[in-house]
Amino acid sequence: MRIDEGIKLAHIGYAVADIERYLTEFFIPLFRPYAVSSVVEDPLQRVRIAFVTLTGGAEIELIQPLDVNSPVSKLLEAKRGGLYHLCYWVDDIESQIGRFREKGFLPISGPTPATAFQGRQVAFLMTPQRDVIELVETRGTSNS
Repeated sequence: MRIDEGIKLAHIGYAVADIERYLTEFFIPLFRPYAVSSVVEDPLQRVRIAFVTLTGGAEIELIQPLDVNSPVSKLLEAKRGGLYHLCYWVDDIESQIGRFREKGFLPISGPTPATAFQGRQVAFLMTPQRDVIELVETRGTSNS
């Protein structure tokens, strides 16, 4: 059965304390990625971000807090780190937020523009199981 609601997996977000150190000490030697983007700083989201493309095309977003007020800082302080969120491309972020809210998802932040996505709107939601998902609006992109 195929159900298409305009949602497509974009990337897996991974929280790290230091992007450069994580890449050189762990990620690159073990996974030998196809490509690693430059690091982008997003003051609105309060994070530094780099995208790693694995052979086969899967994307991992490495997310480092900018400061102690970043939501990622709280994850790392709890010694959790690692898997942070799954991100999905969506055609219409407002309608998708509404659909997710109907199923018990709680908005955490957004929609707000994100530097890593050329100013496209992003929103974070918490699932009923207390996992985090990110939605990125595709309007004007080749991912739609």
